[in-house]
Amino acid sequence: MAQAREDGAQGERLTSLLGPESGWELYVADLAGAVIGFVSVQLNSNTQVGEIGLNAVHPSYAGKGVGTAMYDFALERMKEMGIRVATVATGGDASHAPARRAYEKAGFAVRIPSVWLCREL
Repeated sequence: MAQAREDGAQGERLTSLLGPESGWELYVADLAGAVIGFVSVQLNSNTQVGEIGLNAVHPSYAGKGVGTAMYDFALERMKEMGIRVATVATGGDASHAPARRAYEKAGFAVRIPSVWLCREL
């Protein structure tokens, strides 16, 4: 239930990334003029840490390398800007398993484990 609340806010989060003061760069993957995916990137030159934020691939193109290409692009963008560490966060539940596999395929590994504690009331 708690994760559903987070997932439900994704539309608002995506809209907020488009603002000029958001601090995020947003890139789209297109095929013949149709958007088939997007990835957001935040670059912190002070800490030299970059973050891959909200991202998605259209379900029709899942498993076809679009996500991998977007993460490769994001990581190259980070390198161009002198970023030394790239981060990405995702849910630990079953619905986020495809995202975890995609991030692991792109070379990410769990280095800073965290736990989100919940209590139903």
